[in-house]
Amino acid sequence: MEAPDNLSNNGYYRFCSSIVSEHDAWSTMSSGQLAGVIIAFMLAMNKVFPTGLKTLLIDDPIQSMDDINMASFIQLLREEFKDYQIIMSTHESRIANYVSYKYQTSGLSPLAINLKNEKKNRDLI
Repeated sequence: MEAPDNLSNNGYYRFCSSIVSEHDAWSTMSSGQLAGVIIAFMLAMNKVFPTGLKTLLIDDPIQSMDDINMASFIQLLREEFKDYQIIMSTHESRIANYVSYKYQTSGLSPLAINLKNEKKNRDLI
C-alpha cells in the first residue's frame, strides 16, 4: 500500500505489490475482489491498531462473495474476532440464517434482528 502523500497518486491510496509497481488493485480487480481487499485491509488494521471498543460494524460484506468465500469470512470472524461485538447488515435472510447458524454451532450467541419485521410489529402497536 502506498500512501497518498505522493502527488502522482492524486490523493488516493494505492494497493500494489511494491512502490515501483504500476499495477494497482483499484484498476485491475472486479468490484467483488475489491470488496474482499477492503474487508481484509480493514480487519487487519483493526487487529494491528486495536481500540478499546472491540466492535465491528460491517455493511453487507457478503453481498459480492461466493459461498466458499462467505464460509471462510464467517469462520475468520468467529475465530479472530470472537471477543468482539459484530454488527453486520445484510438484506438476504439466507445469509443472516447462515451466519446465525455458524455462530450458534461455535457456542456463541448471535442476535439476528429483522428490521422489516420490527417495523411491522411497531406499526401494529
